Amino acid sequence: MKHPITKKSLVGLLSAALIAAFTAVIPSTANATEGCTDQSVIVGKKNVGFEKCTGVDGNGSKYEIRMPEKFNGMLYLYSHGIRNQALLPIIPVVNPDGFYSKPRSNPEVAPGRTAEDQETIAANLLSQGYAVAGAGVQVNGWNVPEAVEANLLLVIQAKDLFPKITKVVSWGDSLGGHISQSLSERYGIIDAAANLHMAGSAAAQFAYAGDAFWFYKTFFDPTFKAGGYTQPEFAGDTRGYLEFVTDIGKLLTVLNALATAIAKNPVTPAWPESATNVPAALKAIPVRSAILLIGLLTGIPTQSTTYDASSGPAGPLETTYGVAISPALAVLENTSTALILGMYANYDAEMRCGGRVYDNTATDYAARLGDNSDVFAAALSGKSAIAGLLAFLNNSNPAAPRVAASASAMACIKNQSQYSGNITVPTITISQTADQITPAGYITKLRDQYEAAVSSGEAKPGLLLNIWNKPPDAYTSFEATGAAKTPAVPTTGTSHYMFSNDQIMLIAKMLATAGKSGKLPSVATARKAIKSDNSLFIDPDFNPALVPQDQ
Repeated sequence: MKHPITKKSLVGLLSAALIAAFTAVIPSTANATEGCTDQSVIVGKKNVGFEKCTGVDGNGSKYEIRMPEKFNGMLYLYSHGIRNQALLPIIPVVNPDGFYSKPRSNPEVAPGRTAEDQETIAANLLSQGYAVAGAGVQVNGWNVPEAVEANLLLVIQAKDLFPKITKVVSWGDSLGGHISQSLSERYGIIDAAANLHMAGSAAAQFAYAGDAFWFYKTFFDPTFKAGGYTQPEFAGDTRGYLEFVTDIGKLLTVLNALATAIAKNPVTPAWPESATNVPAALKAIPVRSAILLIGLLTGIPTQSTTYDASSGPAGPLETTYGVAISPALAVLENTSTALILGMYANYDAEMRCGGRVYDNTATDYAARLGDNSDVFAAALSGKSAIAGLLAFLNNSNPAAPRVAASASAMACIKNQSQYSGNITVPTITISQTADQITPAGYITKLRDQYEAAVSSGEAKPGLLLNIWNKPPDAYTSFEATGAAKTPAVPTTGTSHYMFSNDQIMLIAKMLATAGKSGKLPSVATARKAIKSDNSLFIDPDFNPALVPQDQ
């Protein structure tokens, strides 16, 4: 369960727009201790009784099971997103319920944007006769191998405690979606799966974050260490941790400088003083163009919760703002959250795998840009500016040194992803089209993997349904001064985890039907189910571009 923590400030933080070894053998027993209590919850005017069982499995991971008095035989197994393994300073992370600084391993039994939302979803499922359960994995961070095993042990334990369980459906969000998909593919204990804004492969996620941080180091502050943190050599060795925390502070300083420069002059914002490696001729290009280039080369969306990449304020910028300025501001807003979380994920991966897990020694960034050099020519300040920025990023430029990964660490990373797209049960995905943490292209990758498995005869057709959550066509609003207004609640279809309780329950209903029947609803039936929500759509031909790291 999520526990809100009082929000603390960081001096000079961002503007409001910027805040924010898997076991080879199935264990024969969960080796768990448990305790069960009778509880109840009011749903509407109905008192719903249930038995709550908690315990710790043989690996030290906590679990929780809630079994309703009137049970229909189906268990919903939930996997939450990434939780920090290292002690972190109070910094904004992807957690709508607040901020946290300490590792946490509490189980969560249902998805939801806040702790209250999670309880609402769980209560609604209990009232319909479904059991809910979740594991709080002892090892945090990118913990897919450990989390898959914890969920496997939890299913075994749940069936031991409640033999009337006949169906188990799995769902998860973000890294939890990756965990859910992995579990559904591997052991034949899951009857259907639903994955919310699912994380991509470990290699792709770490490369996504690594690319972004390398760009910020190269363009904006060469004193960033940006990975390759010192590995601990003895108990209590904090050198690498302190390097990582120092990088966070430097990144926040750069982000604040960029936000300030753009607020002062959105047309030609100045480069930060820390950009000491960039020659004066290149600094003649507005820094917003470099920010946008980073987004295009990494896959960070050009729409954000504040900026729709189309609208402009009344006045002289009304017709050009959306085309030339808004996409860069969207990338900057998205980056403020994505990079903080990405930095932590990379640090965690380095400590887990014993070395640097990011490598761009052979990356051709000019080739990556591709047709975007034409699509975003105005926002990138023209062909000459594009050529100059790309030349600076060329691997022959000593001012932009490339980064080599540890071979052993990269081999380790390959073992940190557990799904292959060889889908064996009805599977539903739902994702934001402008998600800055788990870009929509990760679902395209999953679909490609699945279609390849179908073509080779390794998977059956008709087992994957993709649902999309999109932003409105235009949504940016402006103050009289021309400054954009950041909405109190992130815009639907943007940000990370922006599903309403109604949307989650729609998915839950589809998941239950798929788990019972062994079949997905038809596209026509699924469209009918979501027709009341204008932000959701199903289009088998909709294929977001692969993130560059998956290409």
